[in-house]
Amino acid sequence: MHTIRISDEVWEAIANQGKFGETEDDVLRRVFKLPANSIRTSSQIKFSNEAQLPNRGLLGRRRSFAVQRMTSFISNNKLHIEFQDGASSSWSLPARSDKAGIRALIDKAIEFARKNNASLGQINAARKTLTSADYHITK
Repeated sequence: MHTIRISDEVWEAIANQGKFGETEDDVLRRVFKLPANSIRTSSQIKFSNEAQLPNRGLLGRRRSFAVQRMTSFISNNKLHIEFQDGASSSWSLPARSDKAGIRALIDKAIEFARKNNASLGQINAARKTLTSADYHITK
């Protein structure tokens, strides 16, 4: 990996050649007709904030903040949350019009998830399981 300094004019020319989702490396490989790099990881290609093409996405999968896999689902009128290590819990669903009951259920589910070191994304996924089944607090 090498670092080069370029003028703003050259930078703009590279950026104008870029397509959505391309890195600087992709643009230069295409312009110079070089073969595509077969496998790239975030450790192989590093970008500073000022050295990015507009709308460039990260290559490959997004980083996961979860410590262990969590599954949340509704079955037999119960909310179920299960973790990869075997920890699981389930709660009966209140009526869809029982806003206080829904709030209490969400609080219990979040408390259980936090006790099992759930990430923010996993906590939000547990909430979404309820909202996807039309259990809303604000309706």
